[in-house]
Amino acid sequence: MKTDYLNAIDQGFSSIYEEYEFLSKHNFIDISRRNLIRNEVNLYLQPQHKILELNSGSGIDAVYFAQKGHFVLATDIAKGAETYISKKIEALNLVNLKFKKCSFTDLKSIENQKFDYIFSNYGGLNCTDNLELIFEQFEELLNPNGYITLVIMPPYYPIEMLTFFKGNKNAFRRWNKNGTEAKVESQLFKTYYYTPNQVKKALSEKYIHIKTTNIGTFYPSSHYESVTKLKNLISKLIQFDEWINKLPLMIEGIGDYYIITFKKIND
Repeated sequence: MKTDYLNAIDQGFSSIYEEYEFLSKHNFIDISRRNLIRNEVNLYLQPQHKILELNSGSGIDAVYFAQKGHFVLATDIAKGAETYISKKIEALNLVNLKFKKCSFTDLKSIENQKFDYIFSNYGGLNCTDNLELIFEQFEELLNPNGYITLVIMPPYYPIEMLTFFKGNKNAFRRWNKNGTEAKVESQLFKTYYYTPNQVKKALSEKYIHIKTTNIGTFYPSSHYESVTKLKNLISKLIQFDEWINKLPLMIEGIGDYYIITFKKIND
């Protein structure tokens, strides 16, 4: 990635970690989503597994898994991530949580370490236009029979698409195959949206697909203003969403995000 693009990501996300911290503690949509994602990861984790987290942000998930007894190496390109996580390590005495400032394009800088799990939450990988470049680095980092769980934003988000009828000219922005310009605070950079099939294709044949679960097919994200006014209704929609997305006939990759999990084939 170009330096100016990486700098924009660094500055943009570093400036909104306070909001993410607040949502993770007080917003019922964000809490329910993180619980769903963590429950998926917990299905495959064994005691004291070593986890490599990409795009760790302020360390919300890294702290959760570290407190469950796992060793976590949190990685992120943003300076703000290092600041937040360093403070949490000290305040919570998490000797099993470490931070390394690096881009997901430079995972080879993680030397002499192997992991049982690679995890990336909340669309961090949507910041790249080259999934293959990232995934090819997993081979040297992931132990045989290790797992990968990625939370990706797909092109098709029905709730956002419906805002077209309210005059939103960007309701179909995710459909742009060449990426869509996103703005985080004052920083602009491109975001790319991937279907589950594109993710599967980008990984090598050394991994088998385990499961894909949609998130937010039938309810809005925590950033919609209507959320606080319609809490009871949206809470019921969340329950319906989680139920219907477990059905085998549900199309994969329809929603605000989806969780996709793979297992590395034993060498």
